[in-house]
Formats: sequence, C-alpha cells, structure tokens
Amino acid sequence: MRRIFAPILAAGLLFSAAAHAEDTLNPPHWQSQGTFGSYDKAAVQRGFLVYQSVCASCHAANALHYRDLEALGFSPDQAAGIAASVKLADGSPATLDDTFKAPSVGAAAFGGALPPDLSTIESARTHGLNYVYNLLTGYAAAPASVTLLPGRFYNTAYPGQQIAMPQPLKGNEVTYADGTAATLPQEASDVSAFLAWSADPNLNARHEIGLRAVLFLAFLSIIAIAAKRKIWRETA
Repeated sequence: MRRIFAPILAAGLLFSAAAHAEDTLNPPHWQSQGTFGSYDKAAVQRGFLVYQSVCASCHAANALHYRDLEALGFSPDQAAGIAASVKLADGSPATLDDTFKAPSVGAAAFGGALPPDLSTIESARTHGLNYVYNLLTGYAAAPASVTLLPGRFYNTAYPGQQIAMPQPLKGNEVTYADGTAATLPQEASDVSAFLAWSADPNLNARHEIGLRAVLFLAFLSIIAIAAKRKIWRETA
C-alpha cells in the first residue's frame, strides 16, 4: 500500500510557505485544541499521507469520501487523482463520490476481530488526540515483570499495556513533500491531527461562527451600555 500511494500523495500535497507543524512535540500540543482552535492543514495533509500509506491497509475510514480531501486543501483535480489511483473491489477506479476504500483483508487475518474504523476514533476515546498519539508512540520492550500473551505487544498507553496491533510507525514510513522530518513522533502527531479532523471536520467552521457571535454580542453590549448612559444623562 505504501509503495502505491506515497508517491501520488507526496506529489499532490500543497503546503503554504508559512505552514507550520500543528504541534510542538515535547510535550505534544495541538493547534486545534482550545476554545477557538483550528486545524493546521499542513499537518492534516501530512497525516492523511501517513494514514493512506500505512494505516489504510488495516483500518477503514468509512465516514470519509474522497471528495472530502478538498477540505484539506487539495484541488478537485488532485483529489480526483488520489481517488483514481485506488482500485475498488470490482477493479474500477474510485471516484470523488466513493467512500475511502476499506481494507480487503478479512477478520480471520486479525484473529477474528477487524481493526476499528478510524473515521471517528478520536471522538470515541477520552482525550482522543493525546490517546492516539500516546498509543502510536507508546510501544516499548516489556518489563521483566510482565509476561506478554501470545500475539500481544507491550504498549504503555493501551489499557492493560498489551495490544494485538504490531507497532505501525517507527519513523520514515513516508516522505513529506514540505521537507518535514518523518520521525516517529512527527508521523504520530500528523496522523493524530488527521484523525481529529476526520472525527470533527466542521470544527473550523464552528469556531469561526462562535467567534463572530461573541464579537457581535460584545458590539451589541457596547451599544446598549452607551445608549443607557445617554438616556440617563438626558433624564437626569
């Protein structure tokens, strides 16, 4: 999957010269968090590259359509090109109206349980952004006091510290078109940003509307106070 998608996606990514990583990695902090936070499209685009190149081979994202990529800053032609590079089950290329292609691997390959759909994974987890980031960077050698169950891997962020998913990211899985170093923390941060967007793609619009409403109410309050003072002066 990585060999198929990475060159196409890397060539299609658009980054502003002023774009910056969405997080500071030590400790992780995301621009989208906070009352008026917003997504950093550069980070979300990089996260899509990581998802499509690494995660999509096992995890579906059924709530997303290829046309949704335009909201990330891809042009319609670029989004259509990414879709066309995907072959559906019947062998035909995907279109903008198709949902993200689901993995073709059956549940039997995963011990009888399919990996979770990632469309809304971050909204389904407490502190979803930090949870996903900590999970992806939390793989380590098991302490001597821990006996791993068969087919399990030690992960400090996973409940019980034993997870069935092998470590998906180790760094340098992708090549970023903007020159960002594809370290493990950076890839984990970027894909976490992308999954935050996929779970709540309207966050920017909501926060913009909220900010406008606050400014409008503040303006009305100033007018009301000024009018009240004028009336009291005239009647005094």
